[in-house]
Amino acid sequence: MKSIFLLASLAACALAQRLHIAEPTTGQVVGAGQYFTAELHMDNTLSSMSQKSVTIVATACYDVCDSPDQWGPGTVLYNGSFAPQYNASAPQKGLYQDFRVQLPEGWPAGESVLAVAHQFTVGASEIPVFDYTTVHFNVTDPENPGN
Repeated sequence: MKSIFLLASLAACALAQRLHIAEPTTGQVVGAGQYFTAELHMDNTLSSMSQKSVTIVATACYDVCDSPDQWGPGTVLYNGSFAPQYNASAPQKGLYQDFRVQLPEGWPAGESVLAVAHQFTVGASEIPVFDYTTVHFNVTDPENPGN
């Protein structure tokens, strides 16, 4: 019975430490082949936590953006360490990290999805947790902004 309560409390801790994509925002326009900022925020936590990594992936979803099971393979824009920090000059941001990433040249215009997979450990026994979040953004062709 104690193990059920332990698992439930660990799950609650993991959910409380969710990662959020602050930028790009839903519907934000990004140019194909252009650099943009992926700003990732972490909720505050009372338990011990060790950041491991994040993977930032973009996927052109064409006309099936509401059906993730139909999205094609994504393009990895960043895969590596995640070390969110507080910035005294922007305390309203809380715990965050910015990543400068680039959409490849020739990326199709229209709606795309930015997905972030986040791995970290929680507690003294370092229980592994995997978090996943997405945001939809729009892509334009910088050479033909009408598309």
